[in-house]
Amino acid sequence: MLVSHRHRFIYTKTKKTAGTSVEAYFEPYCMAENTWSASHAREQSVSAAGIVGQRGQVKPEHQWWNHMPAQLIRQQLGEAIWSNYYKFCVVRNPFEKVVSMFFFDQRRGLIEKVSPGQAAAAFEHWVLTSALPVDREMYLIDGEICMDALVRHEQIETDLEAVCRHLRVAWNPQALPTYKTGIRPEWASVAALYTEPARQKVADTFAFELETFGYRFG
Repeated sequence: MLVSHRHRFIYTKTKKTAGTSVEAYFEPYCMAENTWSASHAREQSVSAAGIVGQRGQVKPEHQWWNHMPAQLIRQQLGEAIWSNYYKFCVVRNPFEKVVSMFFFDQRRGLIEKVSPGQAAAAFEHWVLTSALPVDREMYLIDGEICMDALVRHEQIETDLEAVCRHLRVAWNPQALPTYKTGIRPEWASVAALYTEPARQKVADTFAFELETFGYRFG
Protein backbone atom coordinates (compact mmCIF):
# COMPACT_ATOMS: atom_id res chain seq x y z
CA MET A 1 0.00 0.00 0.00
CA LEU A 2 1.08 3.54 -0.66
CA VAL A 3 0.25 7.03 0.53
CA SER A 4 1.63 10.14 -1.16
CA HIS A 5 1.21 13.41 0.69
CA ARG A 6 2.85 15.35 -2.14
CA HIS A 7 0.38 14.10 -4.73
CA ARG A 8 -2.48 13.21 -2.39
CA PHE A 9 -3.17 9.63 -3.36
CA ILE A 10 -3.64 6.25 -1.69
CA TYR A 11 -2.95 2.94 -3.43
CA THR A 12 -4.26 -0.33 -2.01
CA LYS A 13 -2.55 -3.47 -3.22
CA THR A 14 -4.68 -6.39 -4.39
CA LYS A 15 -3.44 -9.92 -5.02
CA LYS A 16 -2.08 -11.29 -8.32
CA THR A 17 -2.88 -8.11 -10.24
CA ALA A 18 0.65 -6.84 -11.06
CA GLY A 19 0.33 -5.13 -7.69
CA THR A 20 4.05 -5.10 -6.90
CA SER A 21 4.88 -3.57 -10.28
CA VAL A 22 2.27 -0.83 -9.86
CA GLU A 23 3.37 -0.24 -6.27
CA ALA A 24 6.99 0.16 -7.36
CA TYR A 25 6.04 2.59 -10.13
CA PHE A 26 4.32 4.98 -7.70
CA GLU A 27 6.71 4.54 -4.74
CA PRO A 28 8.97 7.49 -5.69
CA TYR A 29 6.04 9.84 -5.12
CA CYS A 30 5.68 8.51 -1.56
CA MET A 31 9.29 8.93 -0.43
CA ALA A 32 11.64 11.86 0.00
CA GLU A 33 13.12 12.97 -3.28
CA ASN A 34 16.30 11.17 -4.40
CA THR A 35 15.89 8.42 -1.78
CA TRP A 36 14.11 5.81 -3.91
CA SER A 37 15.84 2.90 -5.62
CA ALA A 38 14.27 -0.06 -7.39
CA SER A 39 13.69 -3.13 -5.22
CA HIS A 40 11.38 -6.13 -5.28
CA ALA A 41 11.18 -6.18 -1.50
CA ARG A 42 10.69 -2.95 0.41
CA GLU A 43 11.08 -1.95 4.03
CA GLN A 44 8.26 0.07 5.55
CA SER A 45 8.89 3.76 4.92
CA VAL A 46 7.11 6.60 6.72
CA SER A 47 8.15 10.20 6.05
CA ALA A 48 6.77 13.65 5.40
CA ALA A 49 6.49 12.61 1.75
CA GLY A 50 4.23 9.64 2.42
CA ILE A 51 4.05 5.97 3.33
CA VAL A 52 5.26 2.79 1.64
CA GLY A 53 4.00 -0.38 3.27
CA GLN A 54 6.32 -3.25 4.12
CA ARG A 55 6.76 -5.54 1.13
CA GLY A 56 8.35 -8.79 2.17
CA GLN A 57 8.22 -10.41 5.58
CA VAL A 58 5.62 -8.57 7.66
CA LYS A 59 6.31 -8.47 11.40
CA PRO A 60 4.13 -7.34 14.33
CA GLU A 61 6.02 -4.06 14.61
CA HIS A 62 5.03 -3.01 11.09
CA GLN A 63 2.19 -0.51 11.12
CA TRP A 64 1.91 -0.46 7.33
CA TRP A 65 2.26 -3.40 4.92
CA ASN A 66 1.52 -4.24 1.31
CA HIS A 67 -1.87 -6.01 1.40
CA MET A 68 -3.57 -3.86 4.06
CA PRO A 69 -7.39 -3.71 3.99
CA ALA A 70 -8.87 -0.36 3.04
CA GLN A 71 -10.76 -0.01 6.29
CA LEU A 72 -7.59 -0.37 8.36
CA ILE A 73 -5.76 2.15 6.18
CA ARG A 74 -8.58 4.64 6.67
CA GLN A 75 -8.59 4.01 10.40
CA GLN A 76 -4.85 4.63 10.72
CA LEU A 77 -4.69 7.62 8.37
CA GLY A 78 -7.76 9.36 9.71
CA GLU A 79 -10.90 10.43 7.93
CA ALA A 80 -9.54 13.79 6.72
CA ILE A 81 -6.72 12.25 4.66
CA TRP A 82 -8.77 9.28 3.53
CA SER A 83 -11.64 11.41 2.26
CA ASN A 84 -9.48 13.97 0.47
CA TYR A 85 -6.90 11.74 -1.24
CA TYR A 86 -7.40 10.00 -4.57
CA LYS A 87 -7.69 6.24 -4.02
CA PHE A 88 -7.04 3.51 -6.57
CA CYS A 89 -6.22 -0.18 -6.93
CA VAL A 90 -6.09 -2.88 -9.61
CA VAL A 91 -8.76 -5.53 -10.24
CA ARG A 92 -8.53 -8.61 -12.44
CA ASN A 93 -10.72 -11.35 -13.89
CA PRO A 94 -10.98 -13.86 -11.01
CA PHE A 95 -10.51 -16.87 -13.30
CA GLU A 96 -7.15 -15.45 -14.39
CA LYS A 97 -6.23 -14.32 -10.88
CA VAL A 98 -6.68 -17.84 -9.51
CA VAL A 99 -4.49 -19.35 -12.24
CA SER A 100 -1.80 -16.79 -11.44
CA MET A 101 -1.95 -17.67 -7.73
CA PHE A 102 -1.69 -21.39 -8.51
CA PHE A 103 1.63 -20.97 -10.32
CA PHE A 104 2.88 -18.47 -7.74
CA ASP A 105 2.27 -21.06 -5.01
CA GLN A 106 4.00 -23.64 -7.21
CA ARG A 107 7.05 -21.41 -7.52
CA ARG A 108 7.12 -20.96 -3.73
CA GLY A 109 7.23 -24.74 -3.35
CA LEU A 110 3.74 -25.01 -1.86
CA ILE A 111 2.52 -27.11 -4.80
CA GLU A 112 4.40 -29.86 -6.56
CA LYS A 113 5.26 -29.07 -10.17
CA VAL A 114 3.41 -31.22 -12.70
CA SER A 115 3.51 -31.73 -16.46
CA PRO A 116 0.99 -29.93 -18.70
CA GLY A 117 -0.94 -33.19 -19.07
CA GLN A 118 -1.42 -33.44 -15.30
CA ALA A 119 -2.01 -29.75 -14.70
CA ALA A 120 -5.81 -29.64 -14.96
CA ALA A 121 -6.25 -32.34 -12.31
CA ALA A 122 -3.68 -30.72 -10.02
CA PHE A 123 -5.25 -27.31 -10.53
CA GLU A 124 -8.73 -28.65 -9.73
CA HIS A 125 -7.48 -30.24 -6.52
CA TRP A 126 -5.76 -27.02 -5.47
CA VAL A 127 -8.83 -24.87 -6.23
CA LEU A 128 -11.17 -27.17 -4.31
CA THR A 129 -8.93 -27.48 -1.24
CA SER A 130 -7.23 -24.08 -0.94
CA ALA A 131 -8.13 -20.60 0.22
CA LEU A 132 -8.48 -18.61 -2.98
CA PRO A 133 -7.05 -15.06 -3.34
CA VAL A 134 -10.16 -13.09 -2.36
CA ASP A 135 -9.09 -9.50 -1.77
CA ARG A 136 -12.19 -7.33 -1.96
CA GLU A 137 -11.36 -5.89 1.47
CA MET A 138 -8.74 -3.82 -0.36
CA TYR A 139 -11.42 -1.82 -2.19
CA LEU A 140 -14.59 -2.32 -0.12
CA ILE A 141 -15.58 -0.76 3.18
CA ASP A 142 -18.88 -1.88 4.68
CA GLY A 143 -19.69 -3.61 1.39
CA GLU A 144 -19.29 -0.46 -0.71
CA ILE A 145 -16.53 0.36 -3.21
CA CYS A 146 -14.32 3.01 -1.60
CA MET A 147 -11.93 3.65 -4.49
CA ASP A 148 -11.97 6.60 -6.86
CA ALA A 149 -10.49 4.49 -9.67
CA LEU A 150 -10.35 0.75 -10.33
CA VAL A 151 -7.58 -0.07 -12.76
CA ARG A 152 -8.34 -3.18 -14.80
CA HIS A 153 -5.42 -5.58 -15.18
CA GLU A 154 -6.60 -6.38 -18.70
CA GLN A 155 -5.99 -2.77 -19.80
CA ILE A 156 -3.49 -1.77 -17.17
CA GLU A 157 -1.42 0.68 -19.20
CA THR A 158 -4.44 2.61 -20.45
CA ASP A 159 -5.98 2.82 -16.99
CA LEU A 160 -2.71 3.74 -15.26
CA GLU A 161 -2.19 6.50 -17.79
CA ALA A 162 -5.59 7.90 -16.76
CA VAL A 163 -4.61 7.69 -13.08
CA CYS A 164 -1.34 9.52 -13.75
CA ARG A 165 -3.15 12.17 -15.75
CA HIS A 166 -5.52 12.76 -12.84
CA LEU A 167 -2.62 12.93 -10.36
CA ARG A 168 -0.59 15.12 -12.72
CA VAL A 169 2.40 12.82 -12.60
CA ALA A 170 4.39 11.43 -15.50
CA TRP A 171 3.25 8.22 -17.20
CA ASN A 172 6.05 6.19 -18.75
CA PRO A 173 4.92 2.63 -19.59
CA GLN A 174 8.53 1.57 -20.22
CA ALA A 175 9.29 2.37 -16.57
CA LEU A 176 6.56 0.08 -15.21
CA PRO A 177 8.50 -2.81 -13.59
CA THR A 178 7.72 -6.40 -14.56
CA TYR A 179 8.11 -8.16 -11.24
CA LYS A 180 6.90 -11.77 -11.04
CA THR A 181 6.55 -12.20 -14.78
CA GLY A 182 7.50 -15.55 -16.29
CA ILE A 183 6.06 -17.56 -13.40
CA ARG A 184 3.03 -18.77 -15.34
CA PRO A 185 3.86 -20.99 -18.35
CA GLU A 186 2.66 -19.82 -21.75
CA TRP A 187 0.51 -22.92 -22.18
CA ALA A 188 -1.38 -22.32 -18.90
CA SER A 189 -4.56 -20.74 -20.25
CA VAL A 190 -7.91 -20.68 -18.50
CA ALA A 191 -9.24 -23.12 -21.11
CA ALA A 192 -6.37 -25.56 -20.53
CA LEU A 193 -6.69 -25.67 -16.74
CA TYR A 194 -10.29 -25.36 -15.63
CA THR A 195 -12.52 -28.33 -15.06
CA GLU A 196 -16.19 -27.74 -14.33
CA PRO A 197 -15.80 -28.23 -10.54
CA ALA A 198 -12.93 -25.74 -10.49
CA ARG A 199 -14.87 -23.24 -12.59
CA GLN A 200 -17.90 -23.50 -10.30
CA LYS A 201 -15.81 -23.04 -7.13
CA VAL A 202 -14.20 -19.88 -8.49
CA ALA A 203 -17.55 -18.57 -9.77
CA ASP A 204 -19.11 -19.06 -6.34
CA THR A 205 -16.16 -17.60 -4.45
CA PHE A 206 -15.88 -14.52 -6.65
CA ALA A 207 -19.59 -13.98 -7.35
CA PHE A 208 -19.32 -10.35 -6.18
CA GLU A 209 -16.43 -9.55 -8.55
CA LEU A 210 -18.06 -11.28 -11.50
CA GLU A 211 -21.31 -9.37 -11.04
CA THR A 212 -19.76 -6.01 -10.12
CA PHE A 213 -17.05 -5.83 -12.77
CA GLY A 214 -18.73 -7.87 -15.50
CA TYR A 215 -16.01 -10.52 -15.72
CA ARG A 216 -16.84 -13.86 -17.33
CA PHE A 217 -15.24 -17.26 -17.66
CA GLY A 218 -12.82 -17.42 -20.55
